[in-house]
Amino acid sequence: MRPSGAASAADDDTPQRLFNRHFLLLWQGQTVSGVGISLSQIATVYWLLQETGSATTMGLVSMAAALPGVILGPVGGAIADRYSRKRLIVIGDCLLGVAALCLGFAFLAVDGAVGAKVAALVVSGVLTGIVSSFFRPAVMASIPNLVPTTRLSTANAMNSFSMTASMGIGTAIGGVLFRLLGAPALFLANGVTYLVSALSETFIRVPQTLPQAPPSMRALFSAFVSDVATGLGHVWNRPGLRNMVLAFAVLNLVSAPTGVLLPILLDQHRGLAPDWFGYLMAAMAAGNVAGMAFAGVVRIDGPARLAYGLTALFTMAAATFLIGVAESPYLLLAANAVNGVFMGIMTVAFTTLMQATTPDELRGRVMSVMMTVIGGTVPLAMGLAGVLADAVDQNVPLLFMAAGALTACVATVVGCNRPFREFIGTRLLGA
Repeated sequence: MRPSGAASAADDDTPQRLFNRHFLLLWQGQTVSGVGISLSQIATVYWLLQETGSATTMGLVSMAAALPGVILGPVGGAIADRYSRKRLIVIGDCLLGVAALCLGFAFLAVDGAVGAKVAALVVSGVLTGIVSSFFRPAVMASIPNLVPTTRLSTANAMNSFSMTASMGIGTAIGGVLFRLLGAPALFLANGVTYLVSALSETFIRVPQTLPQAPPSMRALFSAFVSDVATGLGHVWNRPGLRNMVLAFAVLNLVSAPTGVLLPILLDQHRGLAPDWFGYLMAAMAAGNVAGMAFAGVVRIDGPARLAYGLTALFTMAAATFLIGVAESPYLLLAANAVNGVFMGIMTVAFTTLMQATTPDELRGRVMSVMMTVIGGTVPLAMGLAGVLADAVDQNVPLLFMAAGALTACVATVVGCNRPFREFIGTRLLGA
């Protein structure tokens, strides 16, 4: 490890151009792996739907994959601030690739044995969640070190664009590929994309000032505890930031189940083939890309960020409600696209706000706290999604309508909260 005085500060090494080699290599790697992730997600959801027909099982498998990130998120952020972010990114992609390949080969090697394959999905999901809890904070904390501060919003738009566009491509073809090739082939493809991403990221350089290495394992443990506490304290002691994180955590609790329930809605209530799940996800991705492009080009700062944010929340609430009542697949496409547009705007605007208002030496911890608290409701929501669906005799349209109504209620509450409004309306000088 390099001591803090052994190199110039990270800010001094930050590239002066947006389109520099290091940012583009990271961007390229994230784009490639995004395709594989979406293929694997479609394979998991539809294989479980076909083989088990249980909404509860689908929800519990999704919950198992999301839970490690909640538990280990703050630790992952502390590690991203204390160790080489580049190394964490490359090793993370390698491990994720190996895990995906092992899952694909396990499905090919075992004929039948649905219970064993469900267990393999759970194990793979847990391992992926553990690795991602260190990988994602490292990626998010690295972006401000790879681009000029004045282009941070555009860089975030590009990064989110790459993930969304690639996952849109993957979902658009995933339903068809699942029907033609089956789940094992898509799991193997996911593993290959992770390894290609790791190869691309090997050649990046992430400017980073690392702290002095503790002299013993006991001191290292104490340093990690202190690091995690510092990140939590930074968020908690800023009411506007704290309320924003808590508000989005509640929104995730309300909206996350819809991702688990959408295949059931399409299959059992609308009579649509798996291909349509891919088309709907592609429509959301296309909308996401449009929203991110808009946020990357149009200056969304100060009070404008608050106005866009509240508009996005109420519009997404209406679109979610519409998904529950719409019979036409084309209305479903339109609702998903609208959801994607405003989700893209919110992602870029709020990520930029978080990054720009957090000191570099705390950025990994603060971003991981944000992802942990906001994402902490996702495993609970996913687990409850299947249970709720089975409890109401899989009346999934009703659950979508309820999610839309609850989202509107949450938007109303946060819009009336003064610290939330003041933080969201922060002006970023030079951004």
